[in-house]
Amino acid sequence: MEKRHEAEFLNRLERVWTIGVSEIHRAEIKLWFGNERIAKRTWRQIADYWTEIVEDESVEKLLVAGTNNDVWIFAWGERQPTTIDSYFQDVRHLAGRTSADGQPLGILSQVDDGEED
Repeated sequence: MEKRHEAEFLNRLERVWTIGVSEIHRAEIKLWFGNERIAKRTWRQIADYWTEIVEDESVEKLLVAGTNNDVWIFAWGERQPTTIDSYFQDVRHLAGRTSADGQPLGILSQVDDGEED
């Protein structure tokens, strides 16, 4: 990720942390992360950036809604429950690191399969 893109992305994540919500367009994520598709690897990178901002990402979750659309809503959710059918999804789940309800997965399930989410 280029420094200017990283700065803009971090600015959006800091808005989520301080205000509670920020919008990010799918095209921006593709541009910033240099990908044509948004796969688990991208979600892992997003989760890693969030981990640098918060003290405990399992409690201070980064949630995203609208992934079937072009405009995504990122929100901060302290202890917010999620399920496979939730409108908001835990970014760690999209990254392949947890189940939909936030429970950690085994190390073997975290291998990047390159499939689009």
